[in-house]
Amino acid sequence: MFHFVQKWLLLECFTVGWTCPESLELHKFFCFLDDHQGKIKAKSFRLTLSKIHKWRRVITSIRHATVHRIPQDRDTLIQMNRVAINFSKCIVGFKSCGSLCRLYKFLKITLSRSDRVMVQLRQNVDSQISLCEARPQHLHQRLTLLPEAVKRVLERSDENFISEVKAFLQAEFK
Repeated sequence: MFHFVQKWLLLECFTVGWTCPESLELHKFFCFLDDHQGKIKAKSFRLTLSKIHKWRRVITSIRHATVHRIPQDRDTLIQMNRVAINFSKCIVGFKSCGSLCRLYKFLKITLSRSDRVMVQLRQNVDSQISLCEARPQHLHQRLTLLPEAVKRVLERSDENFISEVKAFLQAEFK
């Protein structure tokens, strides 16, 4: 982002104190563009700006979720990653989004594997319920314990997913 605004609005960057990438804050980026967009008439800037504004809500949500460590559901996570890739391509170029593309691929594979585990868990639960219904006197306790067992499996699955994502992020975004 810094290089993008510096390329198009160098003097304005210095005016607000953005002299290095670390000084630019994402939540101020969009307001800055709104305030200064009329200063540049170049068609390429206008096209880029329209794309950036289209992704504004999601990019702001990414920042908010990151700063406040808000968990995301799988669909939102994938959407956020896809928008981050497009945003990065748009303002910096294709070279800048390699890590985000690898993250996207990793998430798709990991979530697909998680889906398979969920299908298997559902089949196992259905099998246990059928077995317990066929012999209710002998297997009543098993049926009573089943929800807790499912809860533990789901918690372990979530913990594994979070652990895998953390490891990937640490390795990829050093």
